[in-house]
Amino acid sequence: MFFQGLALSFVSSMAWCVLFNVPVRTILAGGLAGMVGFCVFSLLPVLGAEVLLSTFASAAIVSLLSQFLSILLRVPSTNFSVAGIIPLVPGSLAYKSMLAFVNNNYVEGITLATKTMMVAGAIASGLIFGISVVTIWKGARYAGKRTQRD
Repeated sequence: MFFQGLALSFVSSMAWCVLFNVPVRTILAGGLAGMVGFCVFSLLPVLGAEVLLSTFASAAIVSLLSQFLSILLRVPSTNFSVAGIIPLVPGSLAYKSMLAFVNNNYVEGITLATKTMMVAGAIASGLIFGISVVTIWKGARYAGKRTQRD
């Protein structure tokens, strides 16, 4: 089941790259970003992590990988970060939330909608965290090369 999920996340991320016309030479890297994100997302709960923590960590890893791939392949990092988070998007959770509201089960709908928003927030926070780490690293790397003014 795990390997099936890896394959499906790879294919879905690559399809997202094709859909949004990323350069052909970066499609495999976009699929790799999605597969790595799904791998981290799937393995952390085995180690005892909650869903929000595993979502945050996998989004942060995808963001860091996207920054690295953007430097390596000389394209914007959004080509990889958007494709990489596609397997993490809580689509079924949002669907179940809307279904609960349609069926007049408001308490369950609010509960599921809250979980959906929390997972979406974890994805956004993970992406921002990865970008921030790379930005701070680049700033610290070049801080010693700057000259100080008197």
